[in-house]
Amino acid sequence: MPVRVAVVGGGIAGLAAADVLHDRGFEVVVLEARHRIGGRIHTVDGVDLGAHWIHSTEGNPIAALARRFNADTIFVGGDSTYTGGWDHLRLCDADGRTLNPDEKLFSILVADEVRDRLDALRRQRAAANLPDLAIRDALALAIEGMDLSDEARVAVEWHVALSARDDCAAELDSLSFMWWDDGYEVYGYGDSVFARGYQVLTTGLAEGLDIRLAHVVREIHHGGANGRPVQIVTNHGVIDADVVIVTLPLGVLKAGGVSFVPPLPAAKQAAIDRLGMGALTKVVAWFDEPFWDRHQYVVGRHRLCLRDGSPTTVLNLWATHRLPALVIVIGGETARAIESASNEATRDWATAVFRDVFGADAAAPARVAVTGWNGDPYSRGAYSFITHGASPADLEVLAEPVGDTLLFAGEHTNRHHWGCAHGAYTSGLREAARIAGDPSIVPPRHFTENKRWRDMMLRASRFFNLVSRSIETDEMRRRLGVLQASDVFSIVPEAEIKVLAPMFQTATFESGGVICREGDTANQVFVIADGDVDIVVGGRSVARLGRGGVFGEYGMFEEGVRTATVVAHTPTSLLTLDYQRFRSFLLAFPEAMLALMKLTVNRLLAAQRSPTANR
Repeated sequence: MPVRVAVVGGGIAGLAAADVLHDRGFEVVVLEARHRIGGRIHTVDGVDLGAHWIHSTEGNPIAALARRFNADTIFVGGDSTYTGGWDHLRLCDADGRTLNPDEKLFSILVADEVRDRLDALRRQRAAANLPDLAIRDALALAIEGMDLSDEARVAVEWHVALSARDDCAAELDSLSFMWWDDGYEVYGYGDSVFARGYQVLTTGLAEGLDIRLAHVVREIHHGGANGRPVQIVTNHGVIDADVVIVTLPLGVLKAGGVSFVPPLPAAKQAAIDRLGMGALTKVVAWFDEPFWDRHQYVVGRHRLCLRDGSPTTVLNLWATHRLPALVIVIGGETARAIESASNEATRDWATAVFRDVFGADAAAPARVAVTGWNGDPYSRGAYSFITHGASPADLEVLAEPVGDTLLFAGEHTNRHHWGCAHGAYTSGLREAARIAGDPSIVPPRHFTENKRWRDMMLRASRFFNLVSRSIETDEMRRRLGVLQASDVFSIVPEAEIKVLAPMFQTATFESGGVICREGDTANQVFVIADGDVDIVVGGRSVARLGRGGVFGEYGMFEEGVRTATVVAHTPTSLLTLDYQRFRSFLLAFPEAMLALMKLTVNRLLAAQRSPTANR
């Protein structure tokens, strides 16, 4: 077991590892290039310039760490983004007018439809083994054929800019369509902020540790030369250790800010090169006193944000910290441009944003502060993202040790929580567990939700709430009767059927009408409400279905084409549901999924037993 451990980097990953190992009796030294600890956690004048939120508070290891240090937190809600959740978001248009509830709902539902199309496109490309795309190219394919009004285009651009540029900190030309959120696990709903800033955690973790500030690491020798397992060359001399944990940010690794002797394995270097380091900038504007609604946490600036590089939101620090300050968070190339602009130019830019949002009489800031993570030589960016051409497997490669002496931690090494403080924190615990030989150090993972699944469920919930309000009671009873007569849905509890029923649309066909043709693109499932239909395969009728019969479900599992032609035998009324929403329902209610599987298997077995099956 190694005795002396060196930790390169005094951010939360390095401090987490050092804290645990120190408590277990290891000799630990932390080498930090800056004149302060914390890395990309940095609180100034009560404002978090780096890490800001506990994303998905319940179950998050950061929340547990906050309790350890008696750090007060403030719940702001939301769905793992800094918007605080749609329910609490105020959206205003380019003229500063607040969107009314119907306009706001329209914006959200248009974006939901585009996301549904993106999900379907991703599945299609994965099934066909097609290469990855950049988000921008995938978006163009998804909206192809959509008749978008000007209002709808504004909504789409705003939502995409919010999630891709200002949340992932990536440009749309760089962010991976297939992998940008693949396997990203989330905790309980709702985000929180720290009343006294995130830095309370790093201060607590650092207590009692041997931390050497202003120690710039230049080389890490890990080949065991001269009988010493590790030698770390700094501006203050050489540090010897039995093992080293490298928590340098991805941006520093990409820039070659530290040399490894011998060089890193080719696979690890390739992963470093492929992954992206996002650019995210905060502009903190201070005022003598608030002139805005003091209780509104966040305001969305609803406009064509992708075309002019406009920010999507403005945060109100009075609502959370009682500070007379507003914060603009913006990512991508605009973030880099703002960091390099003069203070006066940034103040003018921010003033224009505030007057767009709050009206022409909005006061100019008394002063502004701009974060500089992108130009900081010890971070070179905000946090990692999955580029077009990379995948989360690259994060796993970065987490792998090199031999027994060179270990790695940091948010960019966490396959399930990259880009967040809790990802960095748990990666440090992971490496401490590796050294101590104690797996219990690592908090247990949660398998209940991932980011992609939760987003899909939230979209389905919004659609359900919308359509359920528009369906009359008698129509709802009729639909429930049809579904409960179905061999697929009859075993599903009534409460769950009530969720599904409003999602269907209706269609009618005269006798002899063709409902779908063999070989056509499949995009929806059908339930017979009234009438009878003939199932025709290869020009021969193979079955007749009546009320409650389900067909079209194979299209979700086959190659996206109809396996049979279906013709109305009598005047027929149908309930129809597109695959995207049907899939969302099945994932939310597994009993229905099992019923569908049972039906499919029984039909296949029946077909095999048929005397004509092999003719």
